[in-house]
Formats: sequence, structure tokens, C-alpha cells
Amino acid sequence: MGYTTHMLSQIYHLFNKDVRLDLRQKFGVGGIFLYVLSAIFIVYLAFGEVEGRAWVTLFWIVVLFAAVNAVLKSFVQENADRRIYYYTLTDPISVVSSKLAYNILVLLVITLISLALFSVVTRFPIVSTGYFFLGVLCGVVGIAGNFTFVSAIAGHARNANTMMMVLSLPVIIPLLLPLVRLSIKSLGPLTWAMAKSDFTMLLAVDLLILALLYLLFPYLWRE
Repeated sequence: MGYTTHMLSQIYHLFNKDVRLDLRQKFGVGGIFLYVLSAIFIVYLAFGEVEGRAWVTLFWIVVLFAAVNAVLKSFVQENADRRIYYYTLTDPISVVSSKLAYNILVLLVITLISLALFSVVTRFPIVSTGYFFLGVLCGVVGIAGNFTFVSAIAGHARNANTMMMVLSLPVIIPLLLPLVRLSIKSLGPLTWAMAKSDFTMLLAVDLLILALLYLLFPYLWRE
């Protein structure tokens, strides 16, 4: 009980630190949302009214590349001295849990803002909204976990930016396939029997990503 309370306290303080750092560096957060706004405006200028599969495809492209800019910097922005300082004070599980929680929050906010802006400039085409938003939640957790793991690996490499680009996008494909497929199905009436296979795949990939993150990060932390 005492260990769990101590770990939760560490996660809270590390999470709070990341929030305050990003709020202090307003250009970083502002740049991400400016990217989202610019991308959606370009989509509107290029295509005008977007519907159906095109809407789903463009929406997830915008979210994915915004996530690359927002989440992949998690560990790369931490210099070696700061990592050593954390190593002497905190548990690796607390560190990775705080990063994961913060990245999920940031990516969820980006996704909801993207969805709101898309709905303003184009017609919202989703019919089965419940299944769609449940899929969005599963997708956000998976993308955040994936990019957090890639950022942790790249943070220990010399060419961190190159490493992030090489590892991030190919690894995310198994998650994107059921996520986009479920979003397309949500364009019409959807039942659980129709969505079950995609949700099963999404949850399986999410659990695999989180398991790898929590199993392998302590070894990266010791390096």
C-alpha cells in the first residue's frame, strides 16, 4: 500500500512537471495547434466539402502527424543530466506512466480539437458516434503508447530525430488498420457484431504496445 501511494505520488509530480513545462513554453503547444489548424484549412481549400472515406482518411492523417510532433518529443527533450537526476529519485515505472498519461491527455485534446475543426469546415459524416468515439479512445491510447515507446528508444540514440522518424510510422501501421476500418464502418449504422473484430484487434495491439513499453522501459532506463 505504501509503495503504491509513493508511486502514485511520483507519477502525479512528474505529470505536473510536464504540464507546467509545456504551459511555460507556449510556442511548443501553440505550434502543434497551429499545425492542426493549418492542415485542416488546407484540406478545406483543396477539397471543399469532404465526405465518407475521404473525411476519415484526412482526419486520421492530420491527427497522426500532429501526434508525431506532440508526443515523440517526450524523452528526446530530456537531456542526459536530467535523466540521471530522475534516475536517482524515481522509479522507471513512475517515469513512463507519467509520460504515457500526459501524452494520452495531449493527444486526446488534439484529436477532439481536430474533430471539432473538421466538423466546422466540413459536414460531420459519422452515423454510429458511440462506436466511433470508443474507437478514437482506443486509438489515442495506442498511438500515445507507441510514440512514447519510440521516444524512449530514440532518446538514447545519437541521431534522435532520424531514429524517431524511422521507427514511429512503420510501427503504427498495425494500429491504424483496424482504427481506420472501424471509422469507415461508423459512417453507417453499426452493430457490435460488425465492430467486434476491429475492437478486438485494437485492444490487442494496445495491450501489446503497453506491455512492451512497461517491460522494456526499465532496461532502457538503466542504460
